[in-house]
Amino acid sequence: MKTKSALLRSTGVLLALLVYIALASLSARASQGQCGAVDIQPHYGGGGLLYLELTASPSSCDIYATTSIDNPSFPDPSRSGASPIPPTIKVASGSRFYVPFGHTMCIKAFAYKPLWTQSVNLSSACQHNPEDP
Repeated sequence: MKTKSALLRSTGVLLALLVYIALASLSARASQGQCGAVDIQPHYGGGGLLYLELTASPSSCDIYATTSIDNPSFPDPSRSGASPIPPTIKVASGSRFYVPFGHTMCIKAFAYKPLWTQSVNLSSACQHNPEDP
């Protein structure tokens, strides 16, 4: 009877050790890096074409953004895990948002990648097309 009790005890200790190792491994992988701030730059094409390009650093980070036309008061982007919370949209680094002629587009954005820390600062920009002198 004592043999079975010692066997159960050692099995319990082994299970506890495995759980401890698994939890330590998960916490070590919790954050593999930090996404930098999103860069929002205007680019001009022919015929009055104007767009805002969003880039993240590193480019493997996804960009979570909200946009508005002619309204500088709009919600900040947000997420739940890796899923954007509407009206937030998730786009890749290098995405372009075209600014309609005669209007102003505003964008707010941050970068995030699963198991990484999201960018600390919220990037924002407003751009009128054509550009104001």
